[in-house]
Amino acid sequence: MNQIGPKISRLILGVRFPEWSIPLALLGALGLAFGLLIPRLGVYQDDWLFFYNHYALGSEGINEFMYYDGTPFAAYLNNALFLLLGHAPLNWHLAALLSRWLTVVSFWLVLRRLWPAHPRQTFLSALIFGLHPFFNLQPLAVTFTHVWVSYFLLGLSFYWMILAAQKPERYWLYTLLSLLAGAGNILSGEYFAGLEFLRPILLWFALAGRNLAPKERLLLALRSWLPYLLAFGVYLYWRFFIFELPLEKRNSPVLVAALLKNPLAGLGLILINLIPDTVLIVLSSWYKLLEPGWLDLTVRINQGALLLALCAGGWTFYYLNQQKFNVAQTGPRVNWPLQALFLGISIVVLGLIPPYVGGLFLNAKNPLWNSRFGMASLLGASLIVVALLELLVTSSKARTILLAALVGLSAGWHLRYTNDFRRAWEKQVNFYQQLAVRVPALAPNTAFVAEGEILPLMGDYPTAYAINTLYARQAAAEPGRMPVWFYGITTNFSRDYEEFLQGMTLYTRHRSMVFKGNSHEILLFNFEPEKGECLHVIRPQDSGARTLPDRLRAVSSLSALERIQAGSGFSTFLSEELGVQPAPGWCNLYQRADLARQSGDWEQVIRLWKEARQAGLEPNDNFEYLPFLEAYLYTGQPEQALKLSALAAKAPPSMQPTVCEVWQRAFRETPASVEMQAAFQQVKKNLSCSEN
Repeated sequence: MNQIGPKISRLILGVRFPEWSIPLALLGALGLAFGLLIPRLGVYQDDWLFFYNHYALGSEGINEFMYYDGTPFAAYLNNALFLLLGHAPLNWHLAALLSRWLTVVSFWLVLRRLWPAHPRQTFLSALIFGLHPFFNLQPLAVTFTHVWVSYFLLGLSFYWMILAAQKPERYWLYTLLSLLAGAGNILSGEYFAGLEFLRPILLWFALAGRNLAPKERLLLALRSWLPYLLAFGVYLYWRFFIFELPLEKRNSPVLVAALLKNPLAGLGLILINLIPDTVLIVLSSWYKLLEPGWLDLTVRINQGALLLALCAGGWTFYYLNQQKFNVAQTGPRVNWPLQALFLGISIVVLGLIPPYVGGLFLNAKNPLWNSRFGMASLLGASLIVVALLELLVTSSKARTILLAALVGLSAGWHLRYTNDFRRAWEKQVNFYQQLAVRVPALAPNTAFVAEGEILPLMGDYPTAYAINTLYARQAAAEPGRMPVWFYGITTNFSRDYEEFLQGMTLYTRHRSMVFKGNSHEILLFNFEPEKGECLHVIRPQDSGARTLPDRLRAVSSLSALERIQAGSGFSTFLSEELGVQPAPGWCNLYQRADLARQSGDWEQVIRLWKEARQAGLEPNDNFEYLPFLEAYLYTGQPEQALKLSALAAKAPPSMQPTVCEVWQRAFRETPASVEMQAAFQQVKKNLSCSEN
């Protein structure tokens, strides 16, 4: 028995991982960081733009969408991905993870060809590249799958270009493959266009083993770059001199125009942003891994993130110690840290060219959404991290521990923010489930209006695209026109509030889509499930409902419930594509009752109340008693109404005057009766109703 422990230790320490296991190790690391919550993730932000255009308008919708994005050739890749993946979120999240992994592996191969005598450092650089904490939009799977595929094609292009330089006997074969992959990259997006200028540097490094004089090596590197420079030049000529940008002028070269107009001012603008952006990518992005809030272990996600960090970090330490790296015995010996620093800084700077050309600076915008502009710089930032540790930490074991800790903390960070996306998707699903019941069909040119943004990690226009997708009918979709839009009063009408109240034309153009409506043809609603509330479609009669936000009460008279139509206007997208069905429970029952109240079907409302009582369901928000209270009042059942009034007015105190107003309105609108008069007097006494 005493010998079991030593045997297990010898077994564990005796394991050796061959180099071919590195791609699998990278897949495992990315799977831990990004894959654990994939089954519970959904569709976010610009993902909905892709879904709407493809679902409502088909492949032509994607063609037009990409044209207005300024990248028309990307439509081919996106249409192919939709053909392969459909609209199931799970498929897209798996594809995004797979394409990210392929990207990491392709650049690991690039680094391995450049520095064959430094396999440990190249593996670590690739591992940090795969888990770098700067880019935090991986859950936007539809938006970024084609971007990762484009990145992968660039990695393949670099790899084949290096092989062409190192194996001159197959120069034309590898050059042709590299040009094709490079064309696929640049035509499917411009995120990585700046890295085209990295090619001569890579070729210089790749030719180190050819025993060439420096001048001869430089000339050969430049000659080898010429086919790529020519191809890139043809693309730039087409992009800036032939291709006509749409009216919205997205991705236009505004900084180039500024440089031509005033070179000194343009260069100054670049320099004052380049330094903070470089620091933001290379250094600042690591600070968030140690935010004090993440150390609160009473929070469940922090417990999971800490466990994941320990597992990922521990596995990395073990793998590095047990990896049997194949160190090349031939070829030149180089000062790897200095070369890696030079290449890393070059990648960071060149990677920022595309956003800078468009006048976009990372430090000046929302750090969450702007992290996409740093994707091209991430390999460089990772090389800088590994190279600095090589220079500053002399102990190999200490370096291994530090790098394993960075890997673990990065994996935990990705789990934390991915959990925010998981929660955001749960709120989206909750909204769509209730919306499908409460607003089964809708008159065209209707605007949904809330106090502000209602869905986290979305925004106004993505919410509008999501709602349009849910109401889309592919056969009846009208190209260029959106039947529905979403607005927040505080986010869209702060300056035009008075005009909004009086009745203003609502006009919104987004990419190729246009919405036209009127502020007197809107549906007002409130959605705060975190407070235990259901979706509340607000009626003109709710102006006195003090539990509603003041801004919504003030404009409640504009809510045009007649825009809600009978039948089923919802497309099959919600049920068949997303797999989301109306959820049983109180909110489902409440929405059915509120819809029946709208049509005056009081008997149905009462049946639903009895169904709720039998199922033991009741609201968390007493505002939701009101449809049932009104049903008993308008059907001449004041005794039941008294019981519901006591429940509804129990809390919060602001519900008491609201219940009083319901009674007063019903008393005016229903036939007089002795029973109703007596009950009304009892309510006024119990709730201290003011005389009206």
